[in-house]
Amino acid sequence: MSGYMRNLLRLSVGVRRFLMTEAMYGIGIGMYSLVLNLHLLSKGMKEDEIGLLMSIGILIMGALAIPVSISANRIGRKKLLVSGIMFIAAGSALYAIGNHSGIFYLAQTLVSIGLTLVETTEVQLLFHYCASRKEEASAFSLMFAVFTAFTGAGTLVAGYLPNSADSGDGYGLTLLLAALVFVVHSMIRGLWLPSEGKESETVRTSEVLEVNREVSSLRKKLPSGTLWLFSVFMALLGGAIAITGSFLNVIVKYRLNWMDDKVSILLAVSGVVLFAASLMTPYVLERFGHNVAIVSVFLVNILVFASLSWAMPVWMFTIVFLVRGGGLTMLSNLLDSQLMSAFKERERNLYAGMRSVFRSLGSSGAALLTGWILIGQDYEIPFFLTSVVLLLCLVYYIWFIRPILDKRLKE
Repeated sequence: MSGYMRNLLRLSVGVRRFLMTEAMYGIGIGMYSLVLNLHLLSKGMKEDEIGLLMSIGILIMGALAIPVSISANRIGRKKLLVSGIMFIAAGSALYAIGNHSGIFYLAQTLVSIGLTLVETTEVQLLFHYCASRKEEASAFSLMFAVFTAFTGAGTLVAGYLPNSADSGDGYGLTLLLAALVFVVHSMIRGLWLPSEGKESETVRTSEVLEVNREVSSLRKKLPSGTLWLFSVFMALLGGAIAITGSFLNVIVKYRLNWMDDKVSILLAVSGVVLFAASLMTPYVLERFGHNVAIVSVFLVNILVFASLSWAMPVWMFTIVFLVRGGGLTMLSNLLDSQLMSAFKERERNLYAGMRSVFRSLGSSGAALLTGWILIGQDYEIPFFLTSVVLLLCLVYYIWFIRPILDKRLKE
């Protein structure tokens, strides 16, 4: 453990700067995610309408993912990342001042564009700053650790900010402050993150041609169908996470009958647990190996989500709920880092695009389904459905993903 902690302090300069700037992104997302659904409910939207809005936004992300991933080589991942954060800021501000569904759909479109730009470039840019595959795994988990810790901080702040939900004005102040955080964050990243370098410009030029050839002859480049197998797996995993993730604040608020400040405290504490789980992911990976670690964490998550579908006292629910957050975070980090590392540099942008497309499809369907379920005020069944889908993911991983992953990580 001591050796592992020392290695974390020896990360490359670009990685350290990326991780430090990730804090503001977490704060902004924490503020935004806590109040958005509650803001829309206060504006008169129903749960199924919010589910439809979220699912369309996710589909927009899926539609844009591959074009963005291809253009990342030509335009530059850093530029797209910074632009994406500005789009999220614009969408958050538009949500704050909007009063009808047309404005909300426009706001969600802007947010979806921004999230697509961020999600299809941030991991590749972070890995570009890394000096080795081992550093990639550590950097990825640390990125998520910083993000989740400061997401918790943003969630806590948002829970104590004033709102006018009862009068129909919603949570506009919080959304405007989140937009301001995103703007400042984009400026800091644009000025402080290292450029991708002149050398990488030459590499990107050749990679654009390489990626275009991969798109036109995908089966030739990947005769085993690896890209498709991994992408379908991401659709299942994305759906499993989105069943509860899309409405987590609503589920907690109405299942426990809590006020916003208590919900924000629980989600903030959950952020601390997520931070610890992310920080421990590289150690678990090194200690047990990717196969044992992934299968074990899968099983823990299946049991935890199944138990959350049972009736239980509030104190027990909160404890299991916190364990859920840590377990799901560790699972997501393990899979995202290992699957990305299984691809070579020239393949990563294409895989990132395909991953976003399929994850968006799974997440969109899950968000729509959960919206329908919550219309009936059933706040238990989403957890049970998550455990079932996670079981399917585990079977898929064992049969299809694990053999390919073992082979590629040994190369």
